[in-house]
Amino acid sequence: IQYILSQNIDQAGNMNLLATIAKIIGFTMFIVITLFIFNASNFGDGQTFMNEAGQSISLGGQINSAAIATLWAFIGIESAVMLSNRAKSQRDVKKATIFGLIIALLIYMSITLLTMGALSQDALKESQKPLVDALNLAIGNKGAYIMALLALVSLFGSTVGWIVVSSEVPYQAAKNGLFPKFFAKTNKKGSPSKSLFITNVMTQIFLFSTISGTVSEAYNFAIVVATLAYLIPYLVSTLYQFKLVITGETYDIMPGSRIKDGIITTLAFVYSIWVIKTGTADLKTFFLGIGLFVLGLILYPVLMKNSQKTN
Repeated sequence: IQYILSQNIDQAGNMNLLATIAKIIGFTMFIVITLFIFNASNFGDGQTFMNEAGQSISLGGQINSAAIATLWAFIGIESAVMLSNRAKSQRDVKKATIFGLIIALLIYMSITLLTMGALSQDALKESQKPLVDALNLAIGNKGAYIMALLALVSLFGSTVGWIVVSSEVPYQAAKNGLFPKFFAKTNKKGSPSKSLFITNVMTQIFLFSTISGTVSEAYNFAIVVATLAYLIPYLVSTLYQFKLVITGETYDIMPGSRIKDGIITTLAFVYSIWVIKTGTADLKTFFLGIGLFVLGLILYPVLMKNSQKTN
């Protein structure tokens, strides 16, 4: 991935498109097939969901447990904005964000409800790969193999996309003097090679840290840690938006309703606090997620000081 992106970072868009097509084909196939084995009785009454210990989980507990996973499903919607400097048209950025959100919402709702309708609650609790198990139940192993192949293509493309987005943030920040100049360096092909290298190395370290227990446990661990790390910038953004709403700053340049923005910002602030609170259910994972951001706060002034001395 490092080599491909170092040669031409614009190729990432084509690879991500291929991954997206693979995802849509796989999910469409899953939706059509599982419709034939959908059984509404598998939902139960919505109040008797049990955890692995056999204890009943209340409706509020179910919502809290799903909060982080739900946010994780939509992390990345802002990617079009983060890469807007490379877009040919800013209108395309807006369209990509809106349509991406709508499509992701429809797909996630469909595959979640159909999986819950295809498998019993007991099967769901024990399943490490619910979508594959639902396909196995419907058409046997062949469907699972097809899904696995599409998943591999999707995984590769998604990894490329995430590395591009993750490396773009320090690269753009460094160009604006908000990050060490090291991250702004590019190679002859115009790719931010230094930022890409650091991102790839840190990604591999994080992936290796999850190699323990089952695949499901590793995946859930990665989801919680990554989502909590994302939430801190979200929370800080809402606080800054509060400042803009109260002071009226920028509203003379970009007219808008301060009341409407204030309501939206309040909802975003409450939501961020709520999801962060749900993450404290597992304190070890919680502190690892928050620790990623805190580590950055500690290292940032040191790196900036050394960068200024070098310049």
